[in-house]
Amino acid sequence: MWRIELAPVFRSVLLHVIGSMQPPRRCALTRRLGGFLAFFFLVGAASAAPHMPPSDATILERVPAAGALQRLEPLRARLARNPQDLTSATTLARSYLDLGRTNADPRFVSYAQATLAPWLGRPSVDTGVLVLSATAAQYLHNFDAALTLLDKVLAQEPQNAQAWLIKTTILQVQGRFEAAREACRPLARLSGQLIALTCLSGVNSLTGRLASSYAALRSVYEDDRRIPTAVRTWILGELADMALRSGDERAADADLTTALRASPEDPFIKAQYADLLLREHREREVIQLLSADTQQDNLLLRLAIAGSRLRSPRARTWSEAFQSRYEAARRDGDFTHLREQARFLLEVRGDARASLALAQDNWRVQREPDDVRVYLAAANAARDPQAAHPVLEWIRQVGYEDRTLDTDGLIGRALRP
Repeated sequence: MWRIELAPVFRSVLLHVIGSMQPPRRCALTRRLGGFLAFFFLVGAASAAPHMPPSDATILERVPAAGALQRLEPLRARLARNPQDLTSATTLARSYLDLGRTNADPRFVSYAQATLAPWLGRPSVDTGVLVLSATAAQYLHNFDAALTLLDKVLAQEPQNAQAWLIKTTILQVQGRFEAAREACRPLARLSGQLIALTCLSGVNSLTGRLASSYAALRSVYEDDRRIPTAVRTWILGELADMALRSGDERAADADLTTALRASPEDPFIKAQYADLLLREHREREVIQLLSADTQQDNLLLRLAIAGSRLRSPRARTWSEAFQSRYEAARRDGDFTHLREQARFLLEVRGDARASLALAQDNWRVQREPDDVRVYLAAANAARDPQAAHPVLEWIRQVGYEDRTLDTDGLIGRALRP
C-alpha cells in the first residue's frame, strides 16, 4: 500500500491530534477528495444499454469529452466481446468516473454505474467493484447508498485505505463529524501519517478547532514535488479552506496558486480559486482563469457570476447556458448540484426566495462550508431569519468557525441569534 510518512520530528503532532479526539460516548456532538481518490484509481458485465435522451433539449456530448470517449472505444469493444472480463469492466468504470470528475459531468458517472451494474447483482461482489460503485454514488450525492457499499468493503477488507477515505469524506459532508474522525483513524497505519493528519485536521477544523487544526497541518506540510500531484492539490485545498475561514485570504491565495501550478486543469481547485477571486471582487481574473471552461457547469457558474457583476457582453451567454443546463438537469431528475443552482438563482438571477428553497433542500443532503454560505446568503437576501435558524443552530452546536460569514455580511442583523 502506498504511504506518505511524516518526518519523525512531526509525528508527535499527529499523535497529539489523535490523542485530543474525544471518544464517542463523551462527544457532544468534506472536504473535496475527488482528485485524491482519482489518484487511488490510478495506482491501485455487459456494456451499458443505449441511452435514449428524454428530450431534444438534452445535451448528448460536449466536444472535449467526446474525444476522451473515443479513446475509450477499444475498451468498450473488448468488454462487449467478453462481458465476464472484470478487469476491462473496472478499468472502463474508472475511466468514466475520471471523465465525470474532469468535466464535472454526472452523465459519465451514470455510465460507470451501468458498466458495474451486472457485477453488483452477483452473490459475491468484488470489493473493487463495490468501491467504484460507492465512489459513483458519492459523486451523485447518494451518500447513504455509498456508505452501505463501503461498509461491505470494509467488512471484507478492513485494510482498504481508499474505502476509509471515501467513508470519512461522506460522513464529513453529512456533518457526522465524530464518525468521520473515527474513519480517519485507520489511515495513520494504512496510508501514512500525512494523509491521516490531513484527514483529521479537515474534520477538526469544522468543529471548534480551526486554529489548532490549521496550525498542525501547516507546520508539517511542505510542498514537495515528489508527493503525487493529486495529494498535493488535496492538501493545499484543505489548507486554503482553513486559511480562508480563519480570515487569511493572502495565505489561501498562495495555497491555491500553488495548487493550480501543480494541476492547472483541476476543476475543483479552479472553482475554489474563482470563489476567492469573486470574494475579493477580482472578476476580470475569474474570466481570464475560466474562459476556456464553459463546458464545466460549476465553472460556468463562476463565469456567469463574474460576467453579471461586470455587465460583460458575454454575461448573457454564460447565464443562459447555465440556465439551460440547470433546466435540462431538472427534467432528467438530476438534483446533484443544488448548491450551485441556488447560488445561480441568488447571484445571477436575483431570486432570493427560489434560491433559499434550493439551499434548504441542499442542506438536508450536505453541510460543507459552501453550503453554509449559500444558505445564509439566501436567507439574508430573502429577509427570512426563521429560515436561517437550522443553520445558525447547527453552527452553535458543532462549534463551526468561519470569519467570512461576518466579513461578507452573510449573517445579517436580522439573522443573528
